[in-house]
Amino acid sequence: MVEPTSQPENNQPNPEQSHFQFGAEVDIEDGGFIFRPVEGFELEIDGSVYMYSEDGNIEISLVGGELKENMSIAELNDLLASEFMANFDEFHVEEAGTDTVQEITGFLNDLHFKNAEEEGRGLALTCSPHINQYFFILVISSAEYWESQGRAVFEAVKSRVRFYPRFRPEESEAPVDEFPDLTFETFQDFRREDEFILHVEKGDVSLLLAARSQDPFSQVRLTEVHAPGGQSLYHYDPQTGALESNFCSKPITGEHGELCFFYPRINSQALQPGDYRFRFETAENTDLEEIHVVIRSGRALDTQAMDLNFWVAVSDERFNDPVKTDAFFAAIREGLNHFLTPLSLKCGRICVIQAAPDELETFRTVRVETDLADSSYMIADSITNPRALNVGMVEHILKQAGEETLELEAISSGIPGMIMAPASPHACVLLAWSALSADLKRLVQAIIEQLVNFSGIDNPLEKGQALTLNREIAWRLRRHPLFYDAD
Repeated sequence: MVEPTSQPENNQPNPEQSHFQFGAEVDIEDGGFIFRPVEGFELEIDGSVYMYSEDGNIEISLVGGELKENMSIAELNDLLASEFMANFDEFHVEEAGTDTVQEITGFLNDLHFKNAEEEGRGLALTCSPHINQYFFILVISSAEYWESQGRAVFEAVKSRVRFYPRFRPEESEAPVDEFPDLTFETFQDFRREDEFILHVEKGDVSLLLAARSQDPFSQVRLTEVHAPGGQSLYHYDPQTGALESNFCSKPITGEHGELCFFYPRINSQALQPGDYRFRFETAENTDLEEIHVVIRSGRALDTQAMDLNFWVAVSDERFNDPVKTDAFFAAIREGLNHFLTPLSLKCGRICVIQAAPDELETFRTVRVETDLADSSYMIADSITNPRALNVGMVEHILKQAGEETLELEAISSGIPGMIMAPASPHACVLLAWSALSADLKRLVQAIIEQLVNFSGIDNPLEKGQALTLNREIAWRLRRHPLFYDAD
């Protein structure tokens, strides 16, 4: 999702003030969405939804389904709109910026058509409410009725759509034995009052988990952690704000419907074999959809390497030249190893992915409050190496601070973030090209800082001190499942 919503017109009708009446909710299970039909309109449901007014002046189409690999939302919007309009005598589909459905940003198309000498207008919007899932809405009417009724129907119908995850992604495209030191587990359908029990084996050195709410906009909170034997490691009461913990100084929460947790976070602790017990809470009191866990085993004593996926969404001539691109990322590797090698860490493989033209425009500016999750989904959908730090390079990163808009150098989508889980909204770090492109050393330092944040490792330095990678931080990084034995 991108900069403020762009519309073809500024005089948008308020869906709450629409004169249309709506019936009871209808669940389109195969499409992963719920809608409310317009009263007085004819309704046909056959996998997709088709509604039309009795006089035939307004037509509505709603479709949901699985988003196929390598199909972008912008391309799908063009395809579905063209398929619907194929029977008209003439039609034109024009890009019209972006719009939102239930806070999910999608691509908007302006439609113009002629049929039997009658001219018409319309709008079509496609978005991806969940990973591997799309939703499409199209409304057309005669040109005479478009401004008075057609546009209002479009706004009113899409304001009454709700989504739920329908197409679960595969846990990993890579075979499990490609990463013999990692164990993956996914536990599904937890009630919010359930206790989650995770068994840890002897030799396991770290765990990384993601607890996902059924509501993708809900805050998720960690309220209890008990070690094997019953020792309380963490207790948080959201009602009073009281926190008791021996590994953190502030509550562990997550936005965008997901909380990520990494353990151990400090050098004096280690995983114990046995059952760890967790409790979670969601801000909207919704149940948990799933808990995804990555456990790393082994001693992590030899040199540890980390791979990086760079997703480039900036307009810079050097990235149009393969030679210059290779030289640039070779310099980044050298800069990283300058800091990593003395600590028995190293930069492993670097994969560079160029953003598609429509992605380049959409993610040129990323707003922290609305766009981080979409950035994670977009990058995760593009990579081939899931065990790597995903680094998005965009032109600008903006954050709202009261009435002021701040421009950031870099940010992590999650503290910690998640790997090996394409459904995670917290799976990348972002760098602002406008702030860092002129200083390679500072860019490398920003990657290291965000690596530490993404790994969920508490910075042992005093507040306000600049982060310097040292042996204490390196000890913590070595056990994270992002790293692997380099030898």
